[in-house]
Parts: sequence; structure tokens; C-alpha cells
Amino acid sequence: MDIARVLVIALAVVFVLVRRFGGRPVKDQDRLWVLPAVLAAVGVAEGGLIAPAHPVLSAALLAAGTAAAFGTGHLMGRAMTLWREPDGTLWAKGNRTVLALFGFSLAVRVALALLGYAVGVPVGNGALLVTLASWILAQGLALAARSRRVRVAA
Repeated sequence: MDIARVLVIALAVVFVLVRRFGGRPVKDQDRLWVLPAVLAAVGVAEGGLIAPAHPVLSAALLAAGTAAAFGTGHLMGRAMTLWREPDGTLWAKGNRTVLALFGFSLAVRVALALLGYAVGVPVGNGALLVTLASWILAQGLALAARSRRVRVAA
């Protein structure tokens, strides 16, 4: 992985942290699948999802990474603080639990990548984008489900 890709990933992580913990209006719930779909499509187009030398093992690692990303993303979406402003606008903000889940999610991703390298299956950029798409989609779905129950504060 070259330095440019590392910088792009670092910037993406900073962007996610700022958005998750700064408090923001939750908009476009009917389009929550768009960004994950674009990321997944780019990931598939980029390639590197399945290593030709170890197709079964790399598919298993991709499935495990995607499932772990979806699970931790769902937990993060459930843990976020939600409220409605008097005008009805829904807001979301991260908290300590979300931060801990974010760290856990990164640790799982790193552990799976190290496992892959140990058995000769390097993580491709496409696989990273597909797992990121899964993570974002799960958060959006959890927030959308919870948002229906959040009432305007009296």
C-alpha cells in the first residue's frame, strides 16, 4: 500500500470521526443506501476482492470482514444519541460507546488484515471499500429504524 492510499484512508477516518461525533442533522433517510452502493460498486470495479491464489480463504476473509463491519456498524447506529429539535429535525451524535465501538471495529479490521497477510491473502482495496460500504449501510439502517421512535422534545 503506497503513501497516497494510506493518506486517503487516514482522511476518511478523520472525516467519519468528525461526522459521527460532531452532531449533525440526519437527512435523506430514503437515500441511505446510495453511498454504500457507490462504495461497493467502486470496490467491485477496483478488484482485489478474491485473491486468485487462495480463492476460498480470501472469500471467507471477505465474508468475515463484511459481516463484522455490518455488525459493528449496526451497533454504532443503535448506540448513537438521537433527538429531534422543536422544528422536527432529527439529529444524531456519537458518544463514548460509539467511540469504543469504532475502535473495536478498527481492531477487528486490522486483525482480519493481519490474518490475511499471515496466510498469504493480502487485503485488496476493493475488499476495504466493500466492508466500508457494509459498515456505513448498517449504521444508516439502524439510525433509520430508531428515528421513527424519536419524538420532539417537550
